[in-house]
Amino acid sequence: MFQAQDCFTGMQQLLMNRTLAPATMLEAIRKTVLELTEDYKHPLLEATGPTVNLVPYQNAYAPDFFLNTGDAGLDVSKINSFWLYNSAYSAPGQFSSITNAGYDLKFRSMDAIEVLLNIPGLPIYWGRNNNQIYIASMPDGNYQVYARYQKQHPNSNVVNGFTNTTQIMTADTWQEIIEYAAAMRIASTINLADKKQELYTSLYGDQKFQTSGGIEGAPGLIFQRTSQRNRDQQTTTRRLRLRMGGV
Repeated sequence: MFQAQDCFTGMQQLLMNRTLAPATMLEAIRKTVLELTEDYKHPLLEATGPTVNLVPYQNAYAPDFFLNTGDAGLDVSKINSFWLYNSAYSAPGQFSSITNAGYDLKFRSMDAIEVLLNIPGLPIYWGRNNNQIYIASMPDGNYQVYARYQKQHPNSNVVNGFTNTTQIMTADTWQEIIEYAAAMRIASTINLADKKQELYTSLYGDQKFQTSGGIEGAPGLIFQRTSQRNRDQQTTTRRLRLRMGGV
């Protein structure tokens, strides 16, 4: 993590050393953090919610129902998994044979689960609509579930919610990206339109890279900053399947 004020020097350098009011930079950083933490995975914002009981014959829930108390009111930008226990959870002990079997609920669009929303049964899927989380089939019992989710960055939804010392909850390697993106937001307001396009290319790659879907051209900073999850996957053994090509 790093503080919002750590981005000031980099932003001013990117904007031709223009003098910028701290309040202007902080608001640009806030909006940038709100956007980037919604679009990309950030481990420091991930959490595991409490184990809660679904309400029999209720298929819609407010997101707060699945969140930790301290995260109440924050938007959930990503739900990584929903786990449902087959039976009531029991803490395993050293001399017990207790198991807590269950499975992940699968995400489906609302039109795909509409029928099951109205049929009581064992939950299999979840979906979202109008800031509500829907469970399908409609639970016919008080099944226990918990969610692993990525929450909204604290204070990013409040105008002027950042101060100089606000902790930015991303990896340190994202500081440069936030400096570029925040500077890009300000550029057009200080008559640096050409600089705005230059910063955009630095972040997202050149036109060839963008139009080719990342196959050709020069990538940008965001593409180069892979998540910790992707780096972990690169160190594990992967199963390969051969494909026979034509001649």
